[in-house]
Amino acid sequence: MKKILVGFAFVIGSVVAVEAQDVAEKDVPEAVKSALSQKYTNATDLEWEKHGENYEADFDIDRIDHTVMIDPSGKILMTKRDVEEKDLPQNIRTAISQNYKGMRLDDIEQVEKDGNTYYQLELEQKPQDKKVVLSQDGKEVTDPAYWD
Repeated sequence: MKKILVGFAFVIGSVVAVEAQDVAEKDVPEAVKSALSQKYTNATDLEWEKHGENYEADFDIDRIDHTVMIDPSGKILMTKRDVEEKDLPQNIRTAISQNYKGMRLDDIEQVEKDGNTYYQLELEQKPQDKKVVLSQDGKEVTDPAYWD
């Protein structure tokens, strides 16, 4: 039984490790670092992870959390940053009040992908929280998926 539990823990740990791996800055390709520094000159507290072939940079600008996904050639694939509820467009606030009544907003991020803007929300309500992505018109979408 102990061998089964140890084996199971190893498999779970391996799956989690494949999802995202911390990467030292020295191991990030120069094209990736250059793409980030060109677009985000004021980035602080920079940390890198690798997701498959792509690199994810987590950093702050003026104490606001940002995340950028960059491919190995230096192309920025997606960006996200924290936003406050008061900064949401009115149509997004309306969609939240109409479609998610009784749920409390816990986390709000603005996502940019392929020239489009999305808002991903973490909503709290017992017994289960919900994570959704809304397009600019307030409709729930599955592409892009919620980006943790």
